[in-house]
Amino acid sequence: MPASDSRQSGVVHHVDRREFLQRAGWGSVGMTALVVVGGRARAAAATSPYPDWMPPSDKPPKRGGIVNRASAWDPPVLDPRLTNSVGLFQIASLTSNRLVRYPFSDEASGTADLTLKGDLAESWSGSPDHRVWTFKLRHGIKWQKVPPLNGREFVAADVKYCYEAYAKEGVQAFTFREIEGIEVPDRYTVRIHLKMPNTMFPQNLAEPVTIIFPREVLEEDGDLKKRLIGTGPFILKENTRKVRAVLVRNPDYFDIGRPYIDEYHILSTPDSATRLAAFRSGQSDVNVVQSLSEVEAVRKTNPATVVQEIRNVQTFFGLALAQDKPPFNDVRVRRAISMAIDRQKQVDTVYEGHGIPGWGIPYIYYQDKMPTAKELGPWWQYRPAEAKKLLAEAGHGKGFETTLFYYEYFPQMTSQVQLVQQDLKKNLNIDVKITKLDYTTYFGRYAEGKWDGMVWGFKTGYAVSLDEQTYQYMHSQSTKNYFRVADPVIDELVTKLRQTPDRAEQRVITKKVVDREFDQVLRMWMPYDTGFFLWQPHLRNIGSLTMRGNFGYGASTFARVWLDK
Repeated sequence: MPASDSRQSGVVHHVDRREFLQRAGWGSVGMTALVVVGGRARAAAATSPYPDWMPPSDKPPKRGGIVNRASAWDPPVLDPRLTNSVGLFQIASLTSNRLVRYPFSDEASGTADLTLKGDLAESWSGSPDHRVWTFKLRHGIKWQKVPPLNGREFVAADVKYCYEAYAKEGVQAFTFREIEGIEVPDRYTVRIHLKMPNTMFPQNLAEPVTIIFPREVLEEDGDLKKRLIGTGPFILKENTRKVRAVLVRNPDYFDIGRPYIDEYHILSTPDSATRLAAFRSGQSDVNVVQSLSEVEAVRKTNPATVVQEIRNVQTFFGLALAQDKPPFNDVRVRRAISMAIDRQKQVDTVYEGHGIPGWGIPYIYYQDKMPTAKELGPWWQYRPAEAKKLLAEAGHGKGFETTLFYYEYFPQMTSQVQLVQQDLKKNLNIDVKITKLDYTTYFGRYAEGKWDGMVWGFKTGYAVSLDEQTYQYMHSQSTKNYFRVADPVIDELVTKLRQTPDRAEQRVITKKVVDREFDQVLRMWMPYDTGFFLWQPHLRNIGSLTMRGNFGYGASTFARVWLDK
């Protein structure tokens, strides 16, 4: 898009860095538990000169061209049953579809629009008790013309087979084991019976990790680690670990006329400096940075760069503790550690005043305005003297030694980890030995629970639905409960939440979950800044939404992207 196009140029007005760091403002968003209409989630701790909403282009789209992206992630495996890794779903969300989905940016009413759209299903409905969900499929959808599918028709039996396979093993099992049975009344109807009511089941099926894979590949290969074949807008032509993935346009995609681009190349680039250099030289069309100063540096050399600010509504990273074992199974130890960490210092230094102090469940699901530091409760405040006293009461007055491993998702993360290490040593005499790992090793060890001590942990960035953010992530029996939460009060609340259809009551219950989490320090969230998305000026319809980025888990947006050159 031309830099002179004021509607999408990315620059609203100019402020210098000092002014930026001094300005602060809260916003609000009218929100129900499932749908936000016409609003923008205002969640950054400070304002920015860049817009958080990029309307779609009103020009007729052009066909053709190649989009390149330097990526920080490699897929650990291609099998969607075995990993929630963004490394996989940056690819899989383009080769494959789900029954339903959330809006693309070119059809959303705003950044926080969570209205469900049909994907493979054209309509769906639930029974009065929310235990039976019926999906009507589109007619004429074809699997990609790749052996062994060879373009055969996609039918209801494919959904049944895939969902039953998910339930048998892997990280998706917890979602699909709530299914009691699946009926296929005809070729285009799927009727799913749940073991218990779930008012938000369709939202769970809209998550990018619930892609539908074919029977033939699993039966021929015994797994899904070698081939990724779907019904999606792009066909995976090449996947060379630690080199690149090449996706080419699927000419038989059911959304006629899309995608617009011919190819999308994902280049394995774990080093952030190399990714930035690739963007500056035009070898990469999109990039993300965490700070305003990085944006300013890029625009000095590439003034036509389009910038979108991503407003924070949640934190993805935090200090995960092996709370099923001593000493972290003692709530006093967890509370002491939390109070010994100066979160505001991290916001001010690591994130240049633009980050948030940290919470896990997106605030838009339980209140209208971003939480203040005070609202996060006493254990989120920096009180080192009280922390030291509490740790002594727990029997660790002299401190202790522990370990922490992490992956550097972005350069600021190393600084943040080191600040936590310094705070714990200075205030509690806790010696933390840090190990930095490559992405695949880190993700596997953390997600599979093969660790003790501490981890710079995450909740996977794909999650949009309220049920995914609560029941799926926090229930003690969930395969996605990476933080090892095992709290009977939480189990009861999140179960009640998914069975509650009233949106106002959902907000009340969600707030109780949040308050319990903070009080028991079940997940020790750290400050975070979603940052800024950068893209070359010739890209169209690549705007990002509040909880769905324009690549990674949100890569399906490339079905709508086109090149204006």
